[in-house]
Amino acid sequence: MDFPLAKFRILFPMFSAVPDEVVLSVAEWAQCYTSGRGCQCNEQLWMLITAHLLQLRLNAEAGNGGAPGALASATIDKVSVSFQAPPATDSWSHWLNLTPYGQQFLALSKICAAGGVYVGGLPERAAFRNVGGLSIRGGRFR
Repeated sequence: MDFPLAKFRILFPMFSAVPDEVVLSVAEWAQCYTSGRGCQCNEQLWMLITAHLLQLRLNAEAGNGGAPGALASATIDKVSVSFQAPPATDSWSHWLNLTPYGQQFLALSKICAAGGVYVGGLPERAAFRNVGGLSIRGGRFR
């Protein structure tokens, strides 16, 4: 599957200064996060996680890629800094919440993964009676 670079450039114009080789390299890396989801939105997920990784890369290059999280306290003399615990329930969600693209990826991937799946079986397994209305074990206690 080829990365939709032209569509990516239209949807994410803020990365226009990033060379195509860099975008394609990051997209190849990003595919590991989206492959095998089986969703019809795989292309959108792929572009979002690519944008997320590119934004994290730009943040790190600009010096904004330090310790993630909200600053809880800071001391200037003898430098003491502490951060709040991440507000996310797990490290995957916390990492995705570092950029708006990661947040969109998380929301879209949850939508794609939602939905129940019925695993076959006999209908009497969901009730107290067998098919045909008879009680289990003929209605007798043993």
